[in-house]
Amino acid sequence: MTSLATPSARALVFSCAGVLALACLPTPAPADPWVPAAGDGSFEPMVRQYDATSAFPAAQFSSSTSASSEERDTMYRVTGVHGLGHRLSIEYDLRVGHLQKIRFKHNRRLMNSSSGEEDQEVGLNYGLRQLRAFADSVAVNFVASTGSTRTVPPLGTGQAAVEPDYQLGFRWGAALATLKTGPRVFLDGGAAQLRADMAVGIDLRNRIELTGTVFFVRTIRLRSRPAPTDGAEMYDLLRPGVRLKYRVSSHFKPFIAYEVNVAGRAIHAGRRISVGFAYDY
Repeated sequence: MTSLATPSARALVFSCAGVLALACLPTPAPADPWVPAAGDGSFEPMVRQYDATSAFPAAQFSSSTSASSEERDTMYRVTGVHGLGHRLSIEYDLRVGHLQKIRFKHNRRLMNSSSGEEDQEVGLNYGLRQLRAFADSVAVNFVASTGSTRTVPPLGTGQAAVEPDYQLGFRWGAALATLKTGPRVFLDGGAAQLRADMAVGIDLRNRIELTGTVFFVRTIRLRSRPAPTDGAEMYDLLRPGVRLKYRVSSHFKPFIAYEVNVAGRAIHAGRRISVGFAYDY
């Protein structure tokens, strides 16, 4: 489960997640609005608050929950993309914050908290096709286990991972749909995740962007008895959301997003709100 944390002086470390970075060909209205030319790019600073007062069962994927534990997270995050040219781009994702976990034992409320860095991810994308109404790319990402596992609660999984992705985008006039999918394979060999991130949006009056999102994770055990450190990877999740972005100028776009965990296994059933802005350069 992604852990969320509060900023510290040592904690502004760039991490990169490969998302749609496609070839910049001289065709108008590309399908993917995030593809930068060489030397161009964008970044999105945000604050994300996550609150959960119940958890999904550990044994099966379900929408039912129990009040066995609680979790509260505040994340300070910056994501961005920078075009390298020759159909290549790199993206980064910076995360620091504060994580609280509350459990109940013998009618007692026990709370633990941690602050600092999380696991970091860096990826390189290669664009395959970019047409007027369609674009796709492939990416290879590396997840570095920089989040501390010695704190309670831990801020990272303690396991490095490789994540190859296939990404595509479709455009119909003011509407846009994107998909990013691929496995995340943990290098210790204990588990692998099948992940899919989908979005469908519409640009209203060339000012307001309204986007619906769906994020899905399915974990597969690669060992019959995973090590205790594999616990952070052993979860399933279905999380829809909505995002509203307002274009103040061609460079500056504030946004607000809301997401909720509607079904899962071995993860909290929380809601989160993100507030920030996008800046294109």
